[in-house]
Amino acid sequence: MNTQVLIDAVVQQTMVFIAQLATAGGVRAPLAKVAGQVFLDLTSELQNQGVKKKVIADMFGMALRTYHRRTRELKESQTDVGRTLWDAALSFLRERRSSSALEIQRRFRHDDAEILRGILSDLVNSGLVFRSGRGDSAIYRLVDDAELAANAGQAGVDHMVWLAAYQNGPTTLAALSEASKVGGERCEAALKRLVLDGRVIRVPNTEPALYECKAFDVPFGAEQGWEAAVLDHFRALVTAVGMKLALGRSNAEARDTVGGSTFSFDVVAGQALEQEALGILARHRAELEALRRRVDLYNAQMPRQQAYRRVVHYLGQYVRDDDDRDPMEGND
Repeated sequence: MNTQVLIDAVVQQTMVFIAQLATAGGVRAPLAKVAGQVFLDLTSELQNQGVKKKVIADMFGMALRTYHRRTRELKESQTDVGRTLWDAALSFLRERRSSSALEIQRRFRHDDAEILRGILSDLVNSGLVFRSGRGDSAIYRLVDDAELAANAGQAGVDHMVWLAAYQNGPTTLAALSEASKVGGERCEAALKRLVLDGRVIRVPNTEPALYECKAFDVPFGAEQGWEAAVLDHFRALVTAVGMKLALGRSNAEARDTVGGSTFSFDVVAGQALEQEALGILARHRAELEALRRRVDLYNAQMPRQQAYRRVVHYLGQYVRDDDDRDPMEGND
């Protein structure tokens, strides 16, 4: 298998996907952290897979010393050693409530000024910080909880934390914050709301507190929670492919319980087969919803201590005319 060709194609498609997410609905989501975060997450996952740091450095075409320096720069502020510059800057604003650009520059004088400006811009664009004025005289103010709830979409944040509890529970608040990518205070507030309305439960007699839930659902047609639904679908696809690769098999068999298939139908417009092909998604949704209702009804009658297997099924569909551009093609 030519893995390098596959990796190049997957990276290209992933970048197109991220760009579409960043511009969905006319927004311009901040991307200043993405490149560094990709490097850190990828190297961390390679280490989880048992790959040694020297080998990882070689995979990136780096000397080991360069690799260590790169990871240290991305992870730590040079002013506040042991903390990322992002977290250190946000904590500084949280303590001061507001501060001028010049004061922030002096506070983090040992860090790269361009990186610091990029992080401040990213914090503003993400809605966590408000900026007034320009240049050194600009004033940065931490957005309070009420403003944050109004600007950031409280329901969307709740769904991301809910999904993390469903996929990772029982787990701690800190682990939920990491898994959902929702900051500590916002994650804690979302978790309180989820526990209050019963979507997430606190496991009794645990310290530190553990949280879990047995169901996650974004109802068909719901306008809220689409972010978590997209992540859930994307993760299901990636996990299925990853598990298939881990099994060491590249072929499919009729008895498979792990894997996926893609089918394309070139149908003549206006013919009966066109309607049959267009209706595949609706038919599968109805069948799977009916199955889930039967499973939920059966499980409700079973003792809680029963052992369960989670079967994750994903499906999707899109339609493209001959003269349409593929929605996942990059720009030339």
